Amino acid sequence: MKKMYLKTILICCLGIFLSNCEGEDGMNGLNGANGIDGVNGENGQNGVGFDELTQFGSITLSFEGTRPDDVTFTDTVAFKFTAIEGDQLDENSSVTIQDSEINFELIRFLSTPDDSYQETLAAIDLDITNPGQDDQTISFDLEVDDYAIISNDNKYFVIDDGEFSNTDMGVSNFSITNYSFNEETNNLVFSFSMDIASDSNETGNNLSISGEVDVIVLEEVPAVSTR
Repeated sequence: MKKMYLKTILICCLGIFLSNCEGEDGMNGLNGANGIDGVNGENGQNGVGFDELTQFGSITLSFEGTRPDDVTFTDTVAFKFTAIEGDQLDENSSVTIQDSEINFELIRFLSTPDDSYQETLAAIDLDITNPGQDDQTISFDLEVDDYAIISNDNKYFVIDDGEFSNTDMGVSNFSITNYSFNEETNNLVFSFSMDIASDSNETGNNLSISGEVDVIVLEEVPAVSTR
């Protein structure tokens, strides 16, 4: 019994000794200095664009007039996409040169050409007879298809199958300025303007259209017959 008593006293003393040996909390250390930023990574490759569809230049049109609801408007838009299928180039970006006549056929789309959803376009047929001579004559046709003019009030109207020629009764004040054609680079540049009477356009009011053309046209080389 005495041994048991002494053993109990020894255990209690050991517990008190150990509890008194717990260390004090240490002081908080200083924060380390920020490291140096790493080197920026290399730039990635450019995304795939539409260079092949925009390489032949654009037709920029400006419209000024009054909407069918009698609200005035102005609008400028660049048609810069060319369909480049082989069977389309003769209509989309071509030049035909003869002895006394030069003909340009141009079509430019508002967006990437698509038969179902992206058919908004501007088409120009320019024919010059006896270019640069005193008896020079010009035939000019502009077609605008399925183009929506959207105003700041979130209203719009559509010019669709709009065809305007310098010989039309409803077209006046037609002019072509700054015309140049470089036969080495096939770069065609000119400006034009015209007024269209109210009964000859879809607004029901007088309409003014002007344009800037800066395009590359192509001349077809006839294929050799294999038959």
